Amino acid sequence: MRTIVQSTPPIARGYPFSFQWNCPADEGGVVPFPAGCTLLADVALYQGGSKVATLSTETGSIVRVDDISIVLLLSASDTAGLTNTTAVVDLVRTDPSPDEWLGLRVKLPVEQPITAPRVNS
Repeated sequence: MRTIVQSTPPIARGYPFSFQWNCPADEGGVVPFPAGCTLLADVALYQGGSKVATLSTETGSIVRVDDISIVLLLSASDTAGLTNTTAVVDLVRTDPSPDEWLGLRVKLPVEQPITAPRVNS
């Protein structure tokens, strides 16, 4: 597994959140998100913890930007289930058969905001 350090603002529990994930090509020049790839990601409270959301290119909650970048889109209901101070996400490519775990994982900070979201905001 490669380690990539990237700053991100914290997820505000109960609010929508988006995160652009940038992953350079590996040492062999293989890009992580080639054109036409399909991706699946589970969001969990911690590694091995309870899954609180599933994101995918199929549902539009993962958007491919280019060969090395994707955007993860978590809804307010997704982030409402984050009861820890961090959340973890890893990625699987579903276009090859069998599915391919990419060895990419991100740990995102989670905060409890003081002001609760309004229902229809």
